[in-house]
Parts: sequence; structure tokens; C-alpha cells
Amino acid sequence: MARPVPVTLLDGGSSTPPTPQENLFQGKYGVFEAILNDPIYGAELRYIKYVRETLKDEALANDLWQKSKWGQLDSDAQLRYVQKLEQSGVYKERLKSWLTKIKATLSGKGLSADDATLTKYYDDGIDDITIIDELTSGITAKGAKGEAAGTLESLRKTASLNGFKLEEDFGNQVDSWLQRIARGESIEDFKRLIREQAKRGMSDKVKNLMDEGLDLANIYAPYRNSMAALLEVTPDSIPLSDSILQSAYSGDKEMSIFDFKRAVRKDPRWQYTDNARKEVSSAALGILRDFGFQG
Repeated sequence: MARPVPVTLLDGGSSTPPTPQENLFQGKYGVFEAILNDPIYGAELRYIKYVRETLKDEALANDLWQKSKWGQLDSDAQLRYVQKLEQSGVYKERLKSWLTKIKATLSGKGLSADDATLTKYYDDGIDDITIIDELTSGITAKGAKGEAAGTLESLRKTASLNGFKLEEDFGNQVDSWLQRIARGESIEDFKRLIREQAKRGMSDKVKNLMDEGLDLANIYAPYRNSMAALLEVTPDSIPLSDSILQSAYSGDKEMSIFDFKRAVRKDPRWQYTDNARKEVSSAALGILRDFGFQG
């Protein structure tokens, strides 16, 4: 049942009725006077008034009130409905102010709704938190904006740092993740899910490091950089799934950088680099010198 609502009087003042029944049935109709002939709510209210004042059946009147369409409205919805009837100018001004505020709030979260939808929320007395929660169900990776776009980019980065492409590898989950994060769940919980997926097949050493919150890219960074320098490529061009890169960790042990570089030089890719040619030339020159030839 709706709570008593503050009554905005025609002179701009306000008062709070003790109870809806007192306002309606003791002749002090106040906010309800405007709706006794309302096409939507009037018939019910007139009958309740008849039961109370003519039949003198207060218990039945109270029961009818609780079940009536008007009695079940939220108190804000009641006030705004009457305001629209009696003070349309004030109603329009307050609606306009609210629309400006809620649109800014929604925009910041990457949400939106047309004026008709938002006006219905306002008229129904729906609070901002509920509105945001309902609209959040429409968030998708494809149309992410505002906070949702920032969240999506952060998840993409974590996925990339662990050898994944977010939409390709977690495509059927991403929209749900964005919606749940928008509703208040921690983004770190979903980053942890990505790392859990990346841990599969990794050595115990790597798994332990990932449990501490590190991403694969951070764990392999020293080896990836050394490998990139030897192969004369950018670090990002070496996939985290590269077998040579992953050989840096085995079980609960990790390879020294010196041993890792030696392993890279045994990889067929290295022989096509300037590094390899220089080392071969230097080695050949050393042999010639050993035999008494000078370059």
C-alpha cells in the first residue's frame, strides 16, 4: 500500500496527510480531490468513499483502498500524477530537470534511453538505482560506451597480456561480464577468470606467479625481450604460446637468461638474423686467425 505523500498546495506550500484514509474519507480530500473524477483512478476512489461515508464500513473501505490501483502506487508516483493534473507547469519543470540529471548519469555509465522511457520511469516513481539496473541489461561489448567502454578496454588488455583475444576467446561471456560489473561486481573477479584460463598447461612456477595477480606477459617479459632482441623482432610479435618462450619455465624452476639466449640461438629463426650472420663471421674469422691468417 502506498505511504502518505506530501501534498503540494496551490499556494506553493505543502503538508503531509496523516493517512490516505483520513484525507479521503473525512472530507479533507487534499491531494485526492483532483482524482475523484479521474478516468483511471476515480471510479475506485469514489466507491471507497461511498463505502466509508455512506455504508460506514471502515474495514471494507480500508481493504478496498489497499487493493486499489491508486493505493498500490508508489508515493512518488501518486504525487507526480496529481502534480501533472493540478500544477502541470511545475510537473514539466521538475521532469525536465530530472531528465537532464538522469541522462548525464546514464551517459557516464555508457547507458541511454529515450525520453518516453525515462518519463515513464519518472511518472512511476522508479528510483535512479533501479533504472540503472534495468538499463544495464542492455549493455553489450559491441555498443559499449562510457564506463562500460572503459571496462571493456581493461578486460581486453588483461586478455591480451595472457595470450587471448577477449571477444574471440570469451565472446559468449563478455556481455554478461560487462553487465555484472556495471551492477557492482569487481572487475578483478573477471580478470582472475581470464588468468585462470591462461594458467592451463603452464608450469607450477608460472601458475604460482599468476595466483599472485601477475599476467603471462609480465612473467615472461625478461625472456620475451631477450628473445626479441636476438630474433630482431618486436616483443609483441612473439606469441605467449611460443614453445621457446615457454621453455623458460619448467616445473617450479626458471631458466637463467644466459641459458635462455643459448636456447634461442638454436631455434631455426635465429639463423636468418643479422645477429647470426655476425656471430658466424666472427667465428670464421677467429678460426682463420687460429691458423695464422689475418682478416
